[in-house]
Amino acid sequence: MIQIFQRDDIKTLGTVTYFEVPRLKSLGFVNHAFCTRSLRLKKVMYSPIDLSAGSAGRLLLNREVVASTFGFETNQLITMDQVHGNDIWIIDEPLPPGRPSLNHSADALLTDQRDIAIGILTADCVPILLVDPARPIIGVIHAGWRGTLLGIAPKVLDAMVDHFGSHPEDLLVAIGPSIGECCYEVDEAVMAPFRSSAWNWQGFSRPTGNGKWHLNLARANIEQMRDCGIREDRFCWVSVCTRCNNDILFSYRAEGPGTGEQISFIQMYG
Repeated sequence: MIQIFQRDDIKTLGTVTYFEVPRLKSLGFVNHAFCTRSLRLKKVMYSPIDLSAGSAGRLLLNREVVASTFGFETNQLITMDQVHGNDIWIIDEPLPPGRPSLNHSADALLTDQRDIAIGILTADCVPILLVDPARPIIGVIHAGWRGTLLGIAPKVLDAMVDHFGSHPEDLLVAIGPSIGECCYEVDEAVMAPFRSSAWNWQGFSRPTGNGKWHLNLARANIEQMRDCGIREDRFCWVSVCTRCNNDILFSYRAEGPGTGEQISFIQMYG
């Protein structure tokens, strides 16, 4: 059975409010958080390491808050230039000293390295954290409707198997706050590709009339990963709608262009 977390499960550490998955913490070598809007992360085009110029200064400050709060250095936090695709960035060797600019266009990141924290930014899309305790390997996925349609989550699981030798039954999956089915209404332009796919799209959508549907993106990704061999009892889900809870979480649907993004990260230590 999927372990579900709600708004009341929110935690506070210093000035940061966040959601935590006890099952990941209990592993003893994983540091992680689904942070809230208290950090006010602003979406700008930037290099994940070199943030010295212009509007990136505010984002650099927020990254420093995340790092200091959760016990690592700012230059250990690696993020991506997210493009709503299904490309995967794999870091399987130590990064060079000084952490030069690492601006990769991708929507998923996998690593077996223990000296970095890997993160994603979201404001309605689905943030997913992955752990293979047996190897160990960690990963992050940014899954919007386009990435979900492209099967980014199954592609990441395949990469964990092919590149690192993972077994799906060993994996733990944590899904963070995203826009819920209650608020995510889409039109025919979005729904038609899902209907023409081979997936059981009825399992994560419902018609609302006038050519509109409500989609449950988190559930869609859960079903895709379950089809790849992840057992239901290996999922943990912070089932908190970003739009319904816009006071604590950024939501593009609630605020429109220019809204901030919350960061979710995972790190191996020890």
